[in-house]
Amino acid sequence: MATLRERVIAALSPYVGPMVADTCVRGTALSIGKTADELTNEDLPALESSMRRLLGPVAPATVIDDLLQQLERGN
Repeated sequence: MATLRERVIAALSPYVGPMVADTCVRGTALSIGKTADELTNEDLPALESSMRRLLGPVAPATVIDDLLQQLERGN
């Protein structure tokens, strides 16, 4: 099973590319005192906030909502 880090990067990459997606995940992890590999589902609210800021200019709100729901379900 993919880690949360891998799932978030996979979800973001089609919109912003893998490097920006990884930077978003690592930055979010650092902001809550963790490494990207330590992220758990409990950290989804922080990731959601970062993802909304990052994707807001490039994706409709419905797409962002769908991505976040997929992550919450573990997809």
